[in-house]
Amino acid sequence: SRLVDLPSSAGRPYSLAMAAADGVDVLVVGGGGREHAIAAKLRDSPKVRHVFCAPGNGGTEAEPGMTNVAISDSDLVGLVGLALERKVALVFVGPEAPLCKGLADACKDAGIPCFGPSRRAAELEESKAFSKDFFARHNLPTAAFKNFKKDEYDTACDYVRSEYSAGREVVVKASGLAAGKGVLMPQNVDEALDALKTVMVDAAFGSAGDETVVEQLLIGEEVSCMAFCDGRVASMMPPAQDHKRINDGDQGPNTGGMGAYSPAPCLTPRLRREVMTVLQKTVEAMASEDRAYVGVLYGGFMLTKDGPLLLEYNVRFGDPETEVLLPLLDSDLFEVAMGCAEGDLAKRVPEVQWKAGAAATVVVAATGYPNSYPKGLPITGTEEADKEQGVKVYHAGTKKTEAGLVSSGGRVMAVTGQGADFKEALARAYAGVARIRFEPATGMHFRKDIGHRAAHRPIRIGLLGSTRGSSSQATIDACKSGALQATVVVAVSNKKEAGILERARNEGIRAVHVPCMKGTERATYDKEVTKVLRDEGVDLLILVGFMRIVSGEFCQDWAGRIINVHPSLLPLHAGGMDLEVHSAVIAAGEAESGCTVHMVTEEVDSGPVVVQRKVKVEAGETPESLKAKVQAEEGPSLVEAVRLFASGGFPKA
Repeated sequence: SRLVDLPSSAGRPYSLAMAAADGVDVLVVGGGGREHAIAAKLRDSPKVRHVFCAPGNGGTEAEPGMTNVAISDSDLVGLVGLALERKVALVFVGPEAPLCKGLADACKDAGIPCFGPSRRAAELEESKAFSKDFFARHNLPTAAFKNFKKDEYDTACDYVRSEYSAGREVVVKASGLAAGKGVLMPQNVDEALDALKTVMVDAAFGSAGDETVVEQLLIGEEVSCMAFCDGRVASMMPPAQDHKRINDGDQGPNTGGMGAYSPAPCLTPRLRREVMTVLQKTVEAMASEDRAYVGVLYGGFMLTKDGPLLLEYNVRFGDPETEVLLPLLDSDLFEVAMGCAEGDLAKRVPEVQWKAGAAATVVVAATGYPNSYPKGLPITGTEEADKEQGVKVYHAGTKKTEAGLVSSGGRVMAVTGQGADFKEALARAYAGVARIRFEPATGMHFRKDIGHRAAHRPIRIGLLGSTRGSSSQATIDACKSGALQATVVVAVSNKKEAGILERARNEGIRAVHVPCMKGTERATYDKEVTKVLRDEGVDLLILVGFMRIVSGEFCQDWAGRIINVHPSLLPLHAGGMDLEVHSAVIAAGEAESGCTVHMVTEEVDSGPVVVQRKVKVEAGETPESLKAKVQAEEGPSLVEAVRLFASGGFPKA
C-alpha cells in the first residue's frame, strides 16, 4: 500500500529502510507538552521503532525517532486512516476531546489497539453530571451535590440560597467539556447566584452548560492521582500536585497548569491506599455498567478531615503532571499501554515499576496567558537546557520555522528536572528554565515558586508513649497556634488506656494502640510501630513517657529523626527514671537540674543532646517539687527541638 508523504524527522525522512528495522510504529494523538512527554517515553522503548505525532509540535518535530503528521486530533477519520496506512501497533491518545468523540471506538472497529477509554467510558469526564451520579450510584466518596437541567434555573437558585442559609458554601460547574474553565468558585451567595446565571442563562460555556452541577465546597489540599487501567485493574502512579494559578503565591486567574511535582508528600501511605481503593472500585463499577475503562484514569482528590474525597475524574493524563510522572516511570510505557489495550496489563507488566527520587516541572508561558498573548515569539536556549543534568524540555505551544523555533500557544513548554529528591529535582528544573530566552524577554513568563507546598510542608510529628504524655501538649498547642510549622499527625501507645491516646483524640489527632503480646521480641514489635508511623508520613518521632526500650533496628530506621526528653541534665543521671532521678540530684547536692532533649540511639540516654533547659535546686527541695519544676520545662524544650529539626539544626546522630 502507499506510504503517506511525511516530513523529515531530525533531518532524516521516514523511509522504507526505517520500516524494515526491528520494532513497531506507534501513533501519539495530540500536540501539547503532555504528548511530547508520551512520545519521548514511547520512543525510548526498545520495542518501538518510530513514533508518529498527530499533529505534534516543534519539540516532537526536532526529536530523533519521531515524525509530525499534519492531522488534527479532532479528525477521527484521518487519524484512523493514518494508523491503518502506517500499520501502527498502538494508538496512544493524549487529550480528552477525541476520546469523548469516540476515537478509541473507531480504532477498535478498525482492529487497531488503542490506549484510551471508549466514548461511553469517557463520559466520566465529558459529563460532570454523569460522573457525580455515577459516584452516588457506587458510593464513591465525594462532596454533596445536585444536578440541574438548563430549564431548572430558578430551582438551582433556590438550592444555592438554601445551602448558604445552612452555612455551606458551593462550587458551580458546567457539566460538559469547557476547556478547563467551567468551574466557578464563588466567595458568597451573591457570587454563587451570578455563577449560575453565567452558566445557565448567559450560556458562557455553550452546550457545556446545558446541565449544571452545584456541589459543596471542599476544604483541604488537592492532589492528582492517576492509574493505568486495563478494564479490570487500576495500577496507581505516584501522586502529583500541580499549580493552576498563573502567578506566584497562587494568585491570578486559573490556567491549564503552571508547574507540577511528584511524588506529592501530602498523600501519605495510608491515604494512598484509600485512594487506590477508590480508583480500583471505579474501574470495577465502570465494568459493571458495560463501560470497561482502558487508559489513564485521573482522579482529582481533596484531602479533607474526612479523608480523600473525589472532586472529579479526567479520562487521560494530566498536563503538566505527565511531564513529571513519565520521567519517573521505570517500566516500558509501550508494554504498559499495550497491556492495558489488550485488557490484561499484568500479562505484559506484572508490576509497574517506578524510579526512586522526584521530578518537578516549570511551565514557561507567553506573557498575557491565560488571556490574550502574543504568538510567534522567537525562542532560543532549549538545546542548552536539555544539556543540563537531569533536565528535559517538553514543548507544548511551539513550532519550527525557517527562522527557528517560535511560540505558537499560551503554555509554550514545560522544563522538567529529575533528581534524587524534590529539592534537587526543582533546582534542576529552574536551571533549565534559566537557559531559555524569548524575544523579547518580557514575552516569557513562569512561576518562581513551583513546589512551594512541598518545600514548606509542615513537619509531620508522631508521638510514642505509654503514659499521659503531658509534655507533648506544648508541642500540640504550638502546632495549632502556628508557632511551629508542624503538625502532630498520630499518637501511638503500647497501652490501650494510655492517657496520651485520650489526649490525641481530644485534639483531633489519630490515636493508635499497637498491642504488645507477652514474649514479643522488641524488633518485631517495633516494626509494627514503624508501619503505623510511616503510614502517616511521620518526619519526626517524639518519645513521651514510652516505657519500653526500643530496639537497635528501630533506632536505625529512625536515625536522626527520633528524640526523647529526659528529666536530668544528661549525661548526669543517665538511665534513671522519674523520681529516682530527682532524688539522686538532691542527694548529690547539685545546685541545678533540668531536662534534656536528646536524639535516641541504641545506647540508652546517650544520643547527641539537642536542647537542655535548667532549673535551680533550692534549699529544702523535695523530689516531688523538683519533678514539677523540671516537667514545666519539658514541653518548651520539645517545642524548641522541633523548631531546630525544621531548620535542619539537629546534631549528627
